[in-house]
Amino acid sequence: MAAGRAGREPPARPPEDRATNALLELGPFRLDTARRVLWREGEVVPLTPKALDVFAALAERPREVVTKDELLRRVWPDTFVEEANLTVHVSSLRKALGAQPDGRPWIETVP
Repeated sequence: MAAGRAGREPPARPPEDRATNALLELGPFRLDTARRVLWREGEVVPLTPKALDVFAALAERPREVVTKDELLRRVWPDTFVEEANLTVHVSSLRKALGAQPDGRPWIETVP
């Protein structure tokens, strides 16, 4: 992290810079995919690179079911990994994101 930012979201960039920098928003969260940084209400949410990849895959499809196979292919392309790897990163995401105002988790597992 650059000195002087102190975990705060950087100031708005000019429109021409925004065009090359995808921002995904989900509730109070903002993901800068180019810089690979997630903010919650202006504060950086510390995540591992793979947890950030899982969040990006889910945030791109809000309120949709994303299968574990889709997540495994997206986060670990061309690599065989155990399902437990995904479970670990989803668990760390749930802890980092906390609950919605109504108490539900931001990430839900469906049967």
